[in-house]
Amino acid sequence: MLEVELKLAVKGSFAPSLEPERVGVAGVEELAPLDLRATYFDTPDLRLARLGITLRHRTGEANKPAWTLKLPEETDSSSRDEIEFDGPGNVIPDGAEELIAAFVRNSALTPVARLRTRRRRWSLRDHDGTELAELVDDRVSVLQRGRVVERFRELEIEARQADREVLERIARVLTENGASAAPQVPKLVRALGTRATAPPEVVAPESVSPKEPAGAAVRAAIARGLERIMLNDPRARLGEVEPLHQMRVGARRLRSDLRTFKPLLDGAWVDSLRDELRWLGQVLGAVRDLDVMRERLHEDAGDLEAGLRPLFDALEERRRRARRALLAALRSARYLELLDRLVESAETPELHPEADEPSATVLPPLVRRSWKKLHKKASRLDSQSEDADFHRVRVLAKRARYGAEAVAPALGKRGKDAVKFAKRAAELQDVLGELQDSVVARDTILEVARENPEAGPFNLAAGRLVERELGARDDWRERFPGAWKRLDRKKLTGWMRAG
Repeated sequence: MLEVELKLAVKGSFAPSLEPERVGVAGVEELAPLDLRATYFDTPDLRLARLGITLRHRTGEANKPAWTLKLPEETDSSSRDEIEFDGPGNVIPDGAEELIAAFVRNSALTPVARLRTRRRRWSLRDHDGTELAELVDDRVSVLQRGRVVERFRELEIEARQADREVLERIARVLTENGASAAPQVPKLVRALGTRATAPPEVVAPESVSPKEPAGAAVRAAIARGLERIMLNDPRARLGEVEPLHQMRVGARRLRSDLRTFKPLLDGAWVDSLRDELRWLGQVLGAVRDLDVMRERLHEDAGDLEAGLRPLFDALEERRRRARRALLAALRSARYLELLDRLVESAETPELHPEADEPSATVLPPLVRRSWKKLHKKASRLDSQSEDADFHRVRVLAKRARYGAEAVAPALGKRGKDAVKFAKRAAELQDVLGELQDSVVARDTILEVARENPEAGPFNLAAGRLVERELGARDDWRERFPGAWKRLDRKKLTGWMRAG
């Protein structure tokens, strides 16, 4: 459940007073007060709180699960996903532990704060009785060993069926009545203070100065990829499609970046890390590729879909197996060890002395190496080339693109040229990706058809779908020369010279 709320600060004898017509609701009903007692759990170094994640056990609300895990929305600090679990207060539910495993890893979860909240609350309703929002007036006591060590008070306006505009209108009325703006932070953060507002365990800098050592750019690239993996981990476990995709992109980019930076790194160290990232990318990709395949074939099938049930049943079963394998991998000690290694690598990668040289001098030639390999292969492609040759060029285009994007934040003004190159490389990659998807789709259809030799109507529909995929493949082949020509320009690659 998505929690959307706004917080306000109040002082002294402030008493919430809402006239329905002023806040745009039909009625305001005061509900029975609550006496809530909550225990919050985190690692000793507050890894969860520093990311805006809270895990608590709370009593005082009838007919509600006692455990709640809140995951922040990446694009909106006032919205969080609430996931609820049943269970006693002395045992953290397995499901909750799994969703935060990427952050906790081999640390331990322990009580870090205990809060008592005396809550008054009001239900704001529409003309038909629909609850639009709930306003609560919370008086919070922070407890240590049973004693109150701090108190604070805040108002929360939490959406039920209302949109953000309604919440903001209610907040304006309360502000006119004496409330004031407040930081949109969880109660736990207020209770824990500055320790909970410290930077997260892994922070990727937005940029690196061209004069800084190249090693700083290496650390930043590792941190960016690791952030992408870890922050999308919980929702990928929940089965959401886009977070799974982003996790896979994170693993792929990290592996590619380590290849780009390999001349600056210890060879054995980087090879071992890349091997583990390959494993992670494979288990993520097995699910992601099937998601893409199913969506593509449903779209391409059109009027044929009714006759293609064996194909879609086979794909669904393959995805179930792939997802079971993925969850087993994410629950494994191997995965947690990989994350630990990456956290350490984001701080102290095993660098060669060359990494102490300025980024502007060292980094561009590293991408030039990838560009030369791409140029050599892509320039040889023609209408008679094998599908595998086009796929190889796609891989090299992705590698060059990722390399440009990895070094761009450390090149100052020249970084804009690197970004332009990466954009063109992405366009080429997209063309070749569509081509490869059509090839894989064709092979998948034929494979399932061989498994169902007696299904006449299915095989007829499958044959027609194969023809469509072959047509799509040929169309994308025809687009390749134009996409390659737009990338193969000296003005796009001049930045690759050492600065």
